[in-house]
Formats: sequence, C-alpha cells, structure tokens
Amino acid sequence: MRQTSLAIAFASVPRRRPATAPRATRTEGDGQRIRIRLAVASAQVFALRQTLHRAIGELARVYVVEVDHRHEETTLHVEVERGGRDAAMHAIMAALPAAEFGVTTLLGSDHAAH
Repeated sequence: MRQTSLAIAFASVPRRRPATAPRATRTEGDGQRIRIRLAVASAQVFALRQTLHRAIGELARVYVVEVDHRHEETTLHVEVERGGRDAAMHAIMAALPAAEFGVTTLLGSDHAAH
C-alpha cells in the first residue's frame, strides 16, 4: 500500500461550512459604524471635546470620555460611520497631532447610540 503525504490528503478533504445562514456583506457606505479610541496627554476635557467637535463634529455621533487625572491622560471613544473613517482620522490628526490612535472596533447592528 502506497503512503501519501498527510498535507496532500488533508488538502483534499472538503471543509465543513457553518450551519448558519450566510450573512449579507456590508459595504463602507451603508451606515455601519466604527468606534475609534484616542489617547491624549491632557486632562483638559472641555478643550479636547471642543477641539474634536470642531474637527469632526458632522462625522461623529458619540464622544465618550474617560479621564485619568493621576496620569494627566484622556481617552476618547468616537463613533463614526465606517465610510467616513479616513476623513475622521485625517481631521483628528490635524486637530490633535499628539493623539495616539488605539483600537478601532466595528460596531454590530445590535449596538445602540448613547
């Protein structure tokens, strides 16, 4: 009996498909939202929010602010439409050049605005 390569034998096995129905794919202009996390070395929340609002006021829906007074750092969570991500990030970099971008999270359809 001839031996076959395990890799070749595995590659020829059909993969199982999930039992759930296929989800519709979304495009970037369909209203899907993302959350962008920003860290700024400042505890001046009012000035940061004002600057951010001037920069991306029409693009953003929600600003959530967490202030760490001990380390003089503010974390901002900004929700924007996925299709407006590039414009929002460009405006943020122009308005707050010292801001550090963190995780960008795709928000599900079950996410509700605050």
